[in-house]
Amino acid sequence: MEQNNQAYLGLRQALETAVEAMDPEIRAHSLRTGQRMETLLKEMGRSDLLDLWTWGDLSPLNYHDLGKKPGEYGAAHAEAGEMFFKRLHRLFSQISGQAAIFTSIAADVCHYHHCYYGACRFESVSGGDIPLAGRVCAVADAWDNLALDGLRPSQILTSLEPQSGGRYDPEVIEALRRFYERHGALEL
Repeated sequence: MEQNNQAYLGLRQALETAVEAMDPEIRAHSLRTGQRMETLLKEMGRSDLLDLWTWGDLSPLNYHDLGKKPGEYGAAHAEAGEMFFKRLHRLFSQISGQAAIFTSIAADVCHYHHCYYGACRFESVSGGDIPLAGRVCAVADAWDNLALDGLRPSQILTSLEPQSGGRYDPEVIEALRRFYERHGALEL
């Protein structure tokens, strides 16, 4: 139990240091994207994963753009975030199973959120072979970016739905549609 607590505190400290180095707008976007991921996973009936992945008050979903610099576009930053979490995984996974889960999911979110569902541009993985956390993050990230661009909820759906099965996982797009239909909005 003591090792698990030490791992939690060590991970928390590493995350706080990394977050302090993030641009405030990128950090705010990462947090909103994490919240949108939670919303989508709940809508998909996968709250069990949130319970498994979250450690105390830390969610691996809140760090998809860790390592991103202001004005940087594309997937170059994804490797920086992924490598950060892989290093943390090596440090903490031997002493805590929860640290191993947290860092694995965070690395997947960083690595795969720019992969297209139909065919990942970065490696030979597609569809359901892309980890679920990455597929959900891709939609949540686009959702947040479109909302920041000032699109209304119906416009966000109109923009994302034609890309279902190509760029985005159809199951995740359907969860977004269900959420919108139930709430009449996409705000959390």
